Amino acid sequence: MYNEGRSSRLMPLLKIDNQEIEVKSGTTVLQAALKQGIEIPYYCYHPALEVVGSCRMCLVKVEGMPKLQVSCNTYIGEAPEERKIDGKFDMVVDTKDKIVVQEQKNILEFLLLNHPLDCSVCDQAGECYLQDYSFKYGNAHSRFDEDKRVRANVYLGSQVLINHNRCILCSLCVRFTREISGTNELFVEQRGYNSKIATVEDNPLDNYLAGNVTDICPVGALLSTDYIHKNRIWNLNKQPSVCQDCSVGCNVDVFYQKDKIFRLSPRENHDVNGYFMCDIGRYGFHRYEEIDRITSPMLKSNGIFSEITWAEAMTKIVDEIGLNDGNIAGIASPFHTNETNFLLGNLIGNVIGILPEIVDEELQYPSGFRISGDRSPNKQGMTDVCPQIMEAFADKFDKKNIKLLYVLDDGIDRKLDKKWSNIFSEMNLIIVQTYAMTEIAKSGDLLLPGLAPFEREGTITNDRKRVQWLRPSLSSQGESRPDWEILTTILNELSEESPLFTDLSQVIKAMGESFPKYKDLSFFKIGMNGLSLNGAAKD
Repeated sequence: MYNEGRSSRLMPLLKIDNQEIEVKSGTTVLQAALKQGIEIPYYCYHPALEVVGSCRMCLVKVEGMPKLQVSCNTYIGEAPEERKIDGKFDMVVDTKDKIVVQEQKNILEFLLLNHPLDCSVCDQAGECYLQDYSFKYGNAHSRFDEDKRVRANVYLGSQVLINHNRCILCSLCVRFTREISGTNELFVEQRGYNSKIATVEDNPLDNYLAGNVTDICPVGALLSTDYIHKNRIWNLNKQPSVCQDCSVGCNVDVFYQKDKIFRLSPRENHDVNGYFMCDIGRYGFHRYEEIDRITSPMLKSNGIFSEITWAEAMTKIVDEIGLNDGNIAGIASPFHTNETNFLLGNLIGNVIGILPEIVDEELQYPSGFRISGDRSPNKQGMTDVCPQIMEAFADKFDKKNIKLLYVLDDGIDRKLDKKWSNIFSEMNLIIVQTYAMTEIAKSGDLLLPGLAPFEREGTITNDRKRVQWLRPSLSSQGESRPDWEILTTILNELSEESPLFTDLSQVIKAMGESFPKYKDLSFFKIGMNGLSLNGAAKD
């Protein structure tokens, strides 16, 4: 709030709808209004893209200017003393003036001229700005009696379909391919009444960020073929979480219903992924839909797995660890949470290794968005809480005389190479903590059913040392247990002096006591956007 007692102001003073606010010089009227909680309708504006002011929905009245101004492209600055309004305001804005209200009605009427009346079957219904603004700011009835223009739907590529009849030519998708992906596949073809979004020289939309154009489209024009006509947004539950398909750890919202995921969309976090996500993470959840789940403990006998109880599994583990004491090793996993890897370290001690990294091409886009070549979500966290991990572990097996191996399974993306297959074949017993019948699980002797990626809860640390909260979207299957709970149970079976962790927060606290970087962590402190270890307690 403006302080009249100050001799000079460091920031311009804006009066908008009778509210007085100080803003940073260079802020647009739209940005100032949104930050203050004042709604100004808009379609073509996106904070990550160039301002074009083409939709004209965000018009406002600015005192001293003869015409209405587009608020997304009207910047607030310090006015000379002699030009200040009422002797103190650098700008006075009215978003509710009757002329503004009428122009909003006019713009909406224009945008709806050829828009089909298909809200009942449109996938954007329930999260459509055109639908919302028509109700709030538009006319109740249309004066357009002529036949509407009808165009066929066109597949643009990368699972993106365009419904030209719904398009309002905001150009957000065009600017996205120019400024964010830098691939320039889309442009506005023709001019005037014949204008439409098209691909350049009929080259398809083809980049790993293409799915974002369906997110930023304010109407139901750009549609994902992966989700079209699958469900309604009001039927779905939304869970904020973290993508697990590379070490960047993009923040996402998981939309699900009745233990089925229908779609993932990016969640804004300027310390990680900004406003966007890649299509690898967007569609990656499908590979977990048709997998051979392990939902109860299993023991191999004569090459055949049979189900056993958890009590029988624990008895077997305690007996085998006793028989092979001193000849035990563990395999940590960058696909598991910090808490699970931490407890594995407590169980095994100093003889811990990892399987070869799963890597792919590292991609960096002109906007700065990146897709890491490390396709595991928690390599940084794993190495933080399991510092005893040995390098070139596979080459040291003969010297260590290992007979029992406890493995945290990387999951369905892991392929065993010949060297590790030979190592596995030499073990007396392999205990595998897994959620599916993977190549590692098939090589194991005792399988302990953990949780699949979208069922897990815990913390993971991305490659920029940011701890984030991985939240579950789906319920556990059968007799599966949280991975940290399995390890806690084993530790308690082996020693009565081992801490009895009954809650994940207790494991996080214990982890912080062992590793100062993670000291005083909690889900509350991590919150929606994560917590940088660079700002946490020092080593």
